[in-house]
Amino acid sequence: MDEQTPGLEARERAAVAEVVTAVLRHDLRNRFSSIRNASYYLMRQAQKTELWKTDPRMETFFQLIDRELVSAEEVLSTRGLPVPDEDSTRLRLCDVAQEALARAGVPSLVRVESTWQERALVQADTARLTLLIRCLVENAVEAMPRGGLLSMRTLRTDEGRVVLEVSDTGSGVPEELRTRVFEPFMTTKAGHAGLGLCIVQRLALRCRAWVELKPAEPVGTRVQVSFPIADEAGAARST
Repeated sequence: MDEQTPGLEARERAAVAEVVTAVLRHDLRNRFSSIRNASYYLMRQAQKTELWKTDPRMETFFQLIDRELVSAEEVLSTRGLPVPDEDSTRLRLCDVAQEALARAGVPSLVRVESTWQERALVQADTARLTLLIRCLVENAVEAMPRGGLLSMRTLRTDEGRVVLEVSDTGSGVPEELRTRVFEPFMTTKAGHAGLGLCIVQRLALRCRAWVELKPAEPVGTRVQVSFPIADEAGAARST
């Protein structure tokens, strides 16, 4: 574990577990829906038989199946989107980004450029924000196995938000896959789990931020994470 980022390894495991759990929850909901449809069809067919009239347990069992499905779906619905961090603090985004980039262990084949145009504060948990940035850096590095340029910068938008942008000069994401890059386990790289950008998105939601994927010029990919500035986040929380 990194001594200067306490709890980061635990946060990373928790983030991966959260994504995997969300995928399993979604898959189970789909399966329960299929079971419900099958049960309804079988019940309607059974109602046409003499057994339905002579054996009262038939209706009881179908009611039991329906109740258990409702109960199971309620359990799966107890957690939705990630909730905002309660242990967050005001952090200078460019400082956290600079520290995370310096400690990321970028391979020598990858050249690094950083520009900190905006020094605004954001409301976030230090370990989670560091993990978010590390996932962005690792994703960019993985896109350049033969080397290239990794660029990171902060900027302010016309809407008064602070943006962290990470870009690479890799092969980029095919147009037909850009809408799917935040899906769990979606990857174009053999041997990779495809969780990086999904984790980034879920961590960003905890900071009331959003993530966008854009093509870089002339090649590669740009990922932008847009955060509310800390004063605005605090005002929003109190209203």
